[in-house]
Amino acid sequence: MKTKFTLLTLSVSLALGLAYSPAFAESRGIGSVTVTPNPAQAGQAVTITIAAEGEAPSLCGLSVEFGDGTGDKIKINGSDAKFPVTLTKAYAHPGTYVVKAEGKKITTHFRCAGEATATVVVQAAAATTAAAPSCPSGYKMTGKPSRTGAYRCKAGKGVVAPEANLVCPPPLAAYKTKTTVGCQDVKQTKK
Repeated sequence: MKTKFTLLTLSVSLALGLAYSPAFAESRGIGSVTVTPNPAQAGQAVTITIAAEGEAPSLCGLSVEFGDGTGDKIKINGSDAKFPVTLTKAYAHPGTYVVKAEGKKITTHFRCAGEATATVVVQAAAATTAAAPSCPSGYKMTGKPSRTGAYRCKAGKGVVAPEANLVCPPPLAAYKTKTTVGCQDVKQTKK
């Protein structure tokens, strides 16, 4: 009887050991990486989705490299983090980046099986057109705006200067006197 009990214990232990071994964990894993929108603009948030191949593993470690020197490590645990994994990333500079997802042992989580990559093209942000300069009520623009956008508005007779300063786009700064308001170039200090 003792022999049968030992064999039963051994077979149950062996079955449980295989179910939780790294070899078993590698039978399913990372299937694909997609990035949307693609192409994207610099500074625009993109969504990176990492999908599993076959039945998604519920307990493994995942490393994601964004191609710009940054990355993320994720513990797939079946409740808080699970496949498909969705991440958001904004690339600061134009270029072509390769997003790579691969298994990595993270603390007690064995690595997810497989790896996948996707290429994302990041274009320069579209140039924004500056709003045409405008003068407050009762003021008239003197001359034309400079090539940097600086301008001056002169008050008509009996017009009281506005309490608030104008809002000027960088690198211009607002100014105000008794009879004029405007946006002027910021003077650079010499070092």
